[in-house]
Amino acid sequence: MSKANWCKHSGHACRLAAILAVVAIGLIGCATPAPTGSTLRVLRFGVLPDESRSMLEERYLPLVAYLEHSTGLSCQLVLHGSYEELQAAFEQGEVEVAWLGGYTFVKLNRSHHAVPLVSRDCDLRFTSYYLTGTEETATELEEFRGRRFAFGSRLSTSGHLMPRYFMRESGIDPETFFESVVYTGAHDATANAVRDGDVDLGVANGPIIESMFASNRIGRDEIRVMQETPPYVDYVWACQSRLPAALRTQLRDAFLDLSEADPEHADILNHLLAKYFVPVHSDDFDALRSIVDEIDRSGESR
Repeated sequence: MSKANWCKHSGHACRLAAILAVVAIGLIGCATPAPTGSTLRVLRFGVLPDESRSMLEERYLPLVAYLEHSTGLSCQLVLHGSYEELQAAFEQGEVEVAWLGGYTFVKLNRSHHAVPLVSRDCDLRFTSYYLTGTEETATELEEFRGRRFAFGSRLSTSGHLMPRYFMRESGIDPETFFESVVYTGAHDATANAVRDGDVDLGVANGPIIESMFASNRIGRDEIRVMQETPPYVDYVWACQSRLPAALRTQLRDAFLDLSEADPEHADILNHLLAKYFVPVHSDDFDALRSIVDEIDRSGESR
């Protein structure tokens, strides 16, 4: 049976895999020793908690079910409460595969040899949105001097690192330029903080904001995209270096096989805000490594 049609002929299996993945969610405290390649029976998938828990489940459970079928291994989605928790889980071997932002990938690639597998079509030229209220008339960052500002998570590439870098290049130090700087922890939380008037300006992941508009989780009459950043490299699916090479290839190929031409695949891709996946390599992140080093040396990332 072809991968393209597996869900059509195995609907019950697909639903069961999703249910099993749901059962696995939240079992973060039940850490088990990292299995070796010869004993691996379960693949645990971690994802950045850059949206609400319910949205993360909706986005990633269909993918986990698909990968379970593709690999023949039990696949579990494990959710974490913060970027820092996901990073620690990867470091401690509590997840085998993780959806990482560029910032967390660079750190884990250096410290624990995280292996890049694939990125979405949009991830090699990613952008962030500066968000403000619809009644706000300002059109430039300089007009927000002395106002309240929000980043997402401190470890977010699109919600912190790259916006900070671009502001720095423009001569803006957020901590002295704005009246206050807060970290909301997630992109949807930043959008909601702008909508609710808790801050005057916030910065967040562009595709997530577009998905919030499309799903009516927030209205264009509630927040306004004031500005878009220049493009940069961001998200990547990465795995532990201890995974056998054959399994890494199997995972990569399963991602690459996803096609919008197949209705079941199209649904998975739509949830992931992707059109397709592309293979990536460590050197694709060289420019981002330089930016991480520059920001970390300055102490501004803390």
